[in-house]
Amino acid sequence: MSAYGTAPAGIAAAGLALLVVLTGAVSPGHVGAPVPDQEQLDAPPERPEGLQTDDAVVPFDADPFIYRFDPQDFIEQLGDPRTEDEEANLISLSTDILFRINSWELPDGAGVRIAELVAEIPDGAEVQVTGHTDSVPTGEDFDNQVLSENRAEAVAEALEQERPDLELHVAGRGDTEPAVTEDEEDPATFAANRRVEITYGD
Repeated sequence: MSAYGTAPAGIAAAGLALLVVLTGAVSPGHVGAPVPDQEQLDAPPERPEGLQTDDAVVPFDADPFIYRFDPQDFIEQLGDPRTEDEEANLISLSTDILFRINSWELPDGAGVRIAELVAEIPDGAEVQVTGHTDSVPTGEDFDNQVLSENRAEAVAEALEQERPDLELHVAGRGDTEPAVTEDEEDPATFAANRRVEITYGD
């Protein structure tokens, strides 16, 4: 018999036994068997006894995290008149209070407060309204010079509505005339330079 003839009976029996074992490995209940349907619930599961909704819900109080900003409160502090020297009087208005960043639109009520600050200016007096900024670039399509001019104009327009008797002169100086020397470690020095000044003679 050639090497490729029929296998001996012992080898055939061993092969049959292996086939039986392999067939049993994939019989129902093993790999390939269908998964029984999950039990369908007719209603939500009952809540465990003693468990309350409040036990799982943490109420959040937003008030401690909300800063309520009322511009009218700050308009009362626009600036305080002070005597610069014997020949001129100066009222300095903080632009951080008057305007949003890189803006020259006055909030409602600012004109009335400005008029109160200049109440002591004599009728018909000449008044200089000058805008100033710090040295930080605006980052917009306008520079500090334009920003200072527009803010001075906004204050002058509000002042004109309240005191049409005054002779107003308006200018912007940008960051060329700082009130204080700026210090990068002291933001207050930059804030001091962002201002609109109202000067007038006796």
